[in-house]
Amino acid sequence: MIGHLVPRRPASAFAFAFAALLFAACGGGGGGDSHDSPMCTNLSFDRAMVTPGAGDIYMDQASSTCSSLDVVILVSNLTGIYTVGFDLTYPTNALQYQSYAVGPLMLKGNPTNPPVVIVSPTANGVQIGISRFGADPPVTATGSEALISLHFVRVGSNSGVFDFNTTSGNVSESVYDANGNQLSAVFAPNHGGMVVVP
Repeated sequence: MIGHLVPRRPASAFAFAFAALLFAACGGGGGGDSHDSPMCTNLSFDRAMVTPGAGDIYMDQASSTCSSLDVVILVSNLTGIYTVGFDLTYPTNALQYQSYAVGPLMLKGNPTNPPVVIVSPTANGVQIGISRFGADPPVTATGSEALISLHFVRVGSNSGVFDFNTTSGNVSESVYDANGNQLSAVFAPNHGGMVVVP
């Protein structure tokens, strides 16, 4: 039986769904003539972590255009990964979560079952739960490997912190092995970065 995350606030629909999961096992201009199409400025994410250590869970920019931003969640040198849960916070008046892509880390060994992913938008960010499933074994991050990539679209202009919400989210930032034992993963401080949406 896989361990469960400890809620920080009264249980939400996300917390119940995630608990069930644990138990279940544009770079340039807009085209056309340059006289009538202004150049756009890409969204940017400047990561805070310079040199990840063993067990660090951190973020980096994967790609960006003038209307979208992809942020990847990376895991550094950690063994026995089966289930991961975390809250993210960012300027929601400038960015809106749109979709995800599971990273190569959770697809190691060609699992029999696709990893289970739960994504739940919140007032100031998004909550993520991802887990291997059934009899598929845990995985090991050697160096820095991508856990999941998140795609955001521009909905306004702003800049601010994009980071793990370790103080007021519905789930505690945690990584568990296949037996429900919590691993020595580090989500804070400063494992995110600064986002600029021109």
